[in-house]
Amino acid sequence: MQEAGSKRRHLSKRHTPAASAFAGRRSSSRTGLVSVIIPAYNAAATVERTISSVLNQTHSNVEILVIDDGSSDETALLVQRMAVMDHRIRLLQKANGGLVSARNYGIAHAGGEFIAPLDADDLWHPEKTKRQVAVMRDRGDQVGLVYCWSRAIDEQDRVVRDVSPCSLRGNVYAVLIIKNFLSSGAPLVRRCCVEEVGGYDATLLSRGANCCEDLKFNLDIAERYDFDFVPEFLLGYRIRAGSMSTNFHDMLRSHKVVTEEARARHPELPDQLFRWASGHQHREFGLGHLSDRHFLTGARLLLTALGEDPLATLRVGTGRLFARLRSSSGFSEFLRAKLHSGDGGGIVKRKFLDVDPTAFCRRPIAPWTPKRLAYLTELPVERHAAVPFATYST
Repeated sequence: MQEAGSKRRHLSKRHTPAASAFAGRRSSSRTGLVSVIIPAYNAAATVERTISSVLNQTHSNVEILVIDDGSSDETALLVQRMAVMDHRIRLLQKANGGLVSARNYGIAHAGGEFIAPLDADDLWHPEKTKRQVAVMRDRGDQVGLVYCWSRAIDEQDRVVRDVSPCSLRGNVYAVLIIKNFLSSGAPLVRRCCVEEVGGYDATLLSRGANCCEDLKFNLDIAERYDFDFVPEFLLGYRIRAGSMSTNFHDMLRSHKVVTEEARARHPELPDQLFRWASGHQHREFGLGHLSDRHFLTGARLLLTALGEDPLATLRVGTGRLFARLRSSSGFSEFLRAKLHSGDGGGIVKRKFLDVDPTAFCRRPIAPWTPKRLAYLTELPVERHAAVPFATYST
């Protein structure tokens, strides 16, 4: 979550409201077409690699809408140059308005049966859309969103680690309140579902929650439809170091705004769920700060988490801290060799597109105990009807 928030902050510098892109209409769509929505703000360093990863999809029935959100670099020039070579690429340009504005602008111009968001610095494995469309076809209309697993990658497209793979399907609303378990470029969503919820919530900025636009969108979909997943690492999610300490207050505030809205909409959900959600946020940021040697801030956040969710904080925190100490010990090289000699096959530091998407970097650690996961997935959540289109804007 920290990384997702930090990535968002560099996309744009200001927000300008506009009229709703979805108000009062339902769009026709081309069967099987995947509309890939790529907001881009000063993304010249990575946007060509991102677009190329979409062009190389084995499901070739795609359109790529790159929304240049007022860039001052060569983003638009690079995209236009690629568009001349492949008619599936479209460049849309608009005044700088922020991530949500750019996404909604792209969706309004999309013609596909499916919508797939993608950040302008991330990568897709060639099989991503093919695998996800197949699940959509197999599961039917009750599934509104299919996600995949993701790997963190660095500036050179090399794998850093797996991003906590989760294997959750069906009604995932309560689980999402605790942890937004899918990365921003992982979903494939039915266009009709996107229009039903009104796109991405453009009111978040004015409510002080502009760090949680993906969480809010996922909750809106999960409130109405089931989720499903492809158990493969098909998204390369680029991370940047050094930004957590500057934005965790914004992330915590944003998460609180979104989860309090969920609490108001679903009074049937227990207070304990929201304490666990807050505890998860404080725990993740606390452990992250300790890892970055911000010990006082990390300790304070972990103490808060301990009061909100003591069992999970002790279980997860102890495991993470032990792993941290182990990695700095004299056995670190031996342990790394052991970790990379199994199914992971030495994935770390290799190019994302060169590695087997079914292999793990290391054995995943479940974020929940089986007992807690069973409790969360069995919580009754009232399915809500569609919100009016006019409540959202670009």
